[in-house]
Amino acid sequence: MRTRFLALAVAIASVPLLAGSASAAPADLNAPYARAAAKVSANGTLLATKNVASSERLEGRPAGYYCVAVSDPTIDLRNAAVLATVNNNRSMITAIPNSNCNGKTRTITVVTSNYHNDPADVPFTIAVL
Repeated sequence: MRTRFLALAVAIASVPLLAGSASAAPADLNAPYARAAAKVSANGTLLATKNVASSERLEGRPAGYYCVAVSDPTIDLRNAAVLATVNNNRSMITAIPNSNCNGKTRTITVVTSNYHNDPADVPFTIAVL
């Protein structure tokens, strides 16, 4: 009985340490056949990544405009296959590789919209093959 209580007390005391913070680094994305990939939240936060430096919701633009920056300098986006999908089934997405997002190079502009084709912020996943 005493061992169980001690284990429970340690687990409860550890909860704040395991909870993490909002600024935690994104998780590694398991994408063995992609050269770069990212899972991005509706507000532009990078949730999981493989060879992606950053993602952001573009300020000063309508809803649904994002910029995803590839970190691997050997990836030539001009000749890459870029696949993008929304993480819900009622939205649409467009990915424009080798774009110029606010002056950044090696980027992909992602534009999302709702089912009625109105600009909308929605979570998405992108892969560079």
